[in-house]
Amino acid sequence: MKYFTLSEANNILPQIKLLVDEIKEKREKLYKVIDSYEDEIEGNNDELEIMFLKTEINETNEEINELIEIIESFGTYVKGIDPFLVDFPALHNGEEIFLCWREGESCIEYWHRVSEGYAGRKHVSLLEEKIIPDEKNRTGI
Repeated sequence: MKYFTLSEANNILPQIKLLVDEIKEKREKLYKVIDSYEDEIEGNNDELEIMFLKTEINETNEEINELIEIIESFGTYVKGIDPFLVDFPALHNGEEIFLCWREGESCIEYWHRVSEGYAGRKHVSLLEEKIIPDEKNRTGI
């Protein structure tokens, strides 16, 4: 497992944000297609249209999943897509924690313990010591 320093995580965040922007576009498309699909199902309309919309849903979902895989290839964890949440593994005083970024935030300003999840987010200023990567598990970015 790769551990990030706060600086390393913030350095790759612009790349992740670009991918998240793509996902947001596809997410909106997905919601619109799902609405159309549900309207067609409720109205018992054209079966070909229903099949087309179902294909669109599957393809868009697949595209989103591929982008998520790219984000996770950095060594991060995607924890949600609406809003989009990304956790960066880090070590603090020997404890594994997550540096946490939420869609719309300009940089990583929060962290939480692995056991706490998003609800346990705290500001990075509360970290007593600098986050130090584990040199044995460190990989280049």
